[in-house]
Amino acid sequence: MSEVNEGVGIILARMESHPEEFFGLGETNSKWRWIFSENLREVMTEPEKAALHSGMTKVRRLEITHKAIATIMPAEEEDPYEKEEYRFKGKGLTATTADLKPSKMVVSAAQMEMMKRMSGGFK
Repeated sequence: MSEVNEGVGIILARMESHPEEFFGLGETNSKWRWIFSENLREVMTEPEKAALHSGMTKVRRLEITHKAIATIMPAEEEDPYEKEEYRFKGKGLTATTADLKPSKMVVSAAQMEMMKRMSGGFK
C-alpha cells in the first residue's frame, strides 16, 4: 500500500481495537461519522479510501454478528442496584449505593445474603 495519511492510520488502528465505536456509523450522532464527509474524501488518496472501506467492511461484519447475538440472547436484566437504594452501616460508616457511584460495587448473590444476615437486613 502506498503511503497512508497518519490520521487515516490512526482511524484504521482504532477500527481494529474498538470496532464497536464504529457500529451504526450512518446514524447522525455517531462520533466517527465525520470520516466519511465529502470534503475529506476529496483529499484522500485511492489507497486510503480503499483501506477505510476494507476496515469498515470488517466493522460492519462484526456489527451484524453483534446484532444477531443481541437479538437471540438479549442482555441480562438491569442491575437491581441501579433501581433501589440500599444503606450500608458499619463502624463509623453510613453510605448508600448512590454514594458509591460512579464506580459499581460487584457482589455475588451469596455475598449479599451473607451481608444481610450479618447486619440484620438492610434498613
